Amino acid sequence: MRPGPIDAYLFSLIDEDAKSIDPGNFERHWGIFTFDGIPKYQLNLGTTNSGSVVAAKGVHYLERKWCVMRPSASLDDPQVALSVSYACGLADCTSLGFGTSCGNLDARGNISYAFNSYYQRNNQLDVACKFPNLSMITKTNPSVGSCRFEIMMEPYYGGAGSERRLGNLQRPLSLVAVLILFSLTVV
Repeated sequence: MRPGPIDAYLFSLIDEDAKSIDPGNFERHWGIFTFDGIPKYQLNLGTTNSGSVVAAKGVHYLERKWCVMRPSASLDDPQVALSVSYACGLADCTSLGFGTSCGNLDARGNISYAFNSYYQRNNQLDVACKFPNLSMITKTNPSVGSCRFEIMMEPYYGGAGSERRLGNLQRPLSLVAVLILFSLTVV
């Protein structure tokens, strides 16, 4: 509102989904970009011709699939509370709070968000969407309004010149397994 430059302190460029929430659920959401480099605000830092911040380019996402609550699952199932607690304890459900981007979801939406957060945090491993008779994998985007059901970026394993694909973990893990078996047989 004030003309001319202003002094400002920029706390964080990107959201940090693994940051402690001990100070509050807001702590993970200080960034001016989402975790994957999408601008959250129309903001002019005077660094581009367009006058606003620019999204990251070349971001590689995992497959477009999500873990959601199965339509046939009952909200009264005693496993629901345990499953949501487990998912949110190991992933990020802070976007479900009051006044947040996903704060207006219904019960099924909240459960689906929790399941998907856990599923994405675990790089879409099938076993990460195996909540007992409650969950399923879908290719239909469950995002609603401003509530974005995120898809995780492809994991990066290694330094310059190494492959980006998950399959490259198989060779080192196979070698570790062989070394463990060898050490057990030598003893």
